[in-house]
Amino acid sequence: MRLSKLPKQDILFVINPNSGTDRKKNTLEKSISTHLAAEKFTPIIEYTKRPLHAKEIVQYYVEKGIKEIVAVGGDGTINEIASQLIGTDVILNLISKGSGNGLARHLGIFENEKACIERINKGEVTEIDTGLINNIPFLCTAGLGFDAYGAEKFGQMEGRGLKNYIRAGLSSYFQYKPLIIELEGVSHKVFSVTFGNASQFGNDAFITPSASITDGLLDCCIVKEHPKSAVFGLTQKLFNRKIETSKYVEYHRAKSFLLKAEEPVLIHYDGEPMQLESTEIKVEIRPKSLKIKI
Repeated sequence: MRLSKLPKQDILFVINPNSGTDRKKNTLEKSISTHLAAEKFTPIIEYTKRPLHAKEIVQYYVEKGIKEIVAVGGDGTINEIASQLIGTDVILNLISKGSGNGLARHLGIFENEKACIERINKGEVTEIDTGLINNIPFLCTAGLGFDAYGAEKFGQMEGRGLKNYIRAGLSSYFQYKPLIIELEGVSHKVFSVTFGNASQFGNDAFITPSASITDGLLDCCIVKEHPKSAVFGLTQKLFNRKIETSKYVEYHRAKSFLLKAEEPVLIHYDGEPMQLESTEIKVEIRPKSLKIKI
């Protein structure tokens, strides 16, 4: 008896051509043609042309019944795409080409194009948690204070990459003024408040180093007001996975957090800045809400 072949499946590649510093995007289509399992998948390739275009593309193809999507870009692009897949059976794949690549680094799948495509062919599907900050989805981190201020400055710069990220951080650090917030009824004067579903911002900067993306909990790192001279010690601990040990840090873990600020604040979600209109910030976890191939 001869077994019939399984039907080929459409797989959508959504590519942000402006992510990161690598502009050799034409290599990706060649890699797809060379390494994607032709007996399993028929690739559909779409390029984003404007902000939030990735969401529109994904919405269209999800309605058409697509079963797998590949996000090609940085954490912002991945957030756009994943936000449309949360709570569905559509599988997310990653080819990370951003400035920080926090989600891929946390999952241990920050790889070259060939390795990423081979993982699409043979990888296993798992379910990960996602977060919400005032009902805005995030996968890695979200927060307020210096993180959001720095994200806004970085977004205003020409060009991407680690060097510009560091430049934005350093210039922002000496301009930034701490906030007064209330967390669970306790007042704090804070430099930053970061909620981590994953362990890092990106570039192996581990702001919530104990975070697990599958434990149904969020980690919260509060960096308190501190002298400017402490920046080098804090930075070292950030990259050495030891930020929790600083005397200027409080570390918490819970399913949800409620904060209040004195006035509406700037937040970020996966590095994307956004000005709130409310003084209340609610952060919560959605356990096992996104299917991803690793």
